[in-house]
Amino acid sequence: MQVSSIQSDFKQVKHMAMMKKDIESSGNFYYSKTDKVCLDYVKPKKSKIVINGDKLLMEMGGIKDVRNISSNALMQEMTKVISSCMTGNLQELKANYELEYWQNATTYLVKVSPKNASAKKMVDRIELVLLKSDLSVESMKMIENSRRQSATPDYTEYFFSNKKLNVSIPSSVFDVK
Repeated sequence: MQVSSIQSDFKQVKHMAMMKKDIESSGNFYYSKTDKVCLDYVKPKKSKIVINGDKLLMEMGGIKDVRNISSNALMQEMTKVISSCMTGNLQELKANYELEYWQNATTYLVKVSPKNASAKKMVDRIELVLLKSDLSVESMKMIENSRRQSATPDYTEYFFSNKKLNVSIPSSVFDVK
């Protein structure tokens, strides 16, 4: 199935080795092919992150910050990776990323590791769990590359639920004004 849009709920878990407890957030996730992503956080407090083409909006505590990411190669690359991961179109990543695959009865696990040294400084790897039934993303874990030695590296993990694929999403969701 070709995925052109996704609407779902999400839970985000941020693990940092220096913290005693993980930080959990939740909200609504929106994706529209090929370069529109919105994380609309509801808990613990209202905030929003939107990527729309070469623009990035971060809205927290009522303060909006809009940035142009066209001159930031790393941000452009991360946008491409997220888009490829969310649509299951991993073949376009093969040139710059090492892909490893595993499977069980109901899911595929895909590990995506950057080959580029500058990208590797930020992200060690991304682990995707895809449902076999529709190839949609069940979870995405971004493991950071850290110079600190710890038993568990820092990571941010997203869990997606109540997914609706190929639905109409209002363009206003992706406004970066």
